[in-house]
Amino acid sequence: MSRQTDLAFLRRYSVIAWCASLLVAAFGVVSLLLFVRPSLIGVEPGSAATYRGNPIWLVLGGLLVAFGIVFLITAYRWPRRLRHVLRTQIAKPMRLQVEVEDSSDSTQYYALITDDSVRSNPRGWRVGLWAPSGNTRELVGHELTAMVYLDPQTVQPAVIEHADGYLWAMKGAVTPVRGSTPSEPHRDIGYRVSSGHR
Repeated sequence: MSRQTDLAFLRRYSVIAWCASLLVAAFGVVSLLLFVRPSLIGVEPGSAATYRGNPIWLVLGGLLVAFGIVFLITAYRWPRRLRHVLRTQIAKPMRLQVEVEDSSDSTQYYALITDDSVRSNPRGWRVGLWAPSGNTRELVGHELTAMVYLDPQTVQPAVIEHADGYLWAMKGAVTPVRGSTPSEPHRDIGYRVSSGHR
């Protein structure tokens, strides 16, 4: 998958996340209306007493609206932040390993990144990946060299560039870990700087 394709996938993923967040907030509004005035959403007068004033709907509605707003803001701002870091920061070569955690209802990818620029004290991070593309699983189990763009606000990895595209850090899912020494020769990613790849 090309870098341009990964950028387009990030935009599509962001739109989907924004729509899902909007749906969560909408369910919250419905729950609040059930608490305040059920008739506004078509509840029959005979059943309205079951919902009106029930604190369960108030708590549920408040939580859903709050989560929906937070996710809406994140889905809008975070992809813009990632693209800004990609455009404005200088990448550093680091070691990369990709892990996957499969469960019955979801699959989560993590990037293990090690900065060996200071050999006596290597730095490392475990990065939850956001909007992983279709070829991410192919990276699992390999030790690679990648170009990593650090967010200047947090000094943590935000964008990881490998041979076939980009990996995007999930907001709030970057954990510092103790760096390690290389366990095997790195796979050459053939990284090239291209003025048109962003």
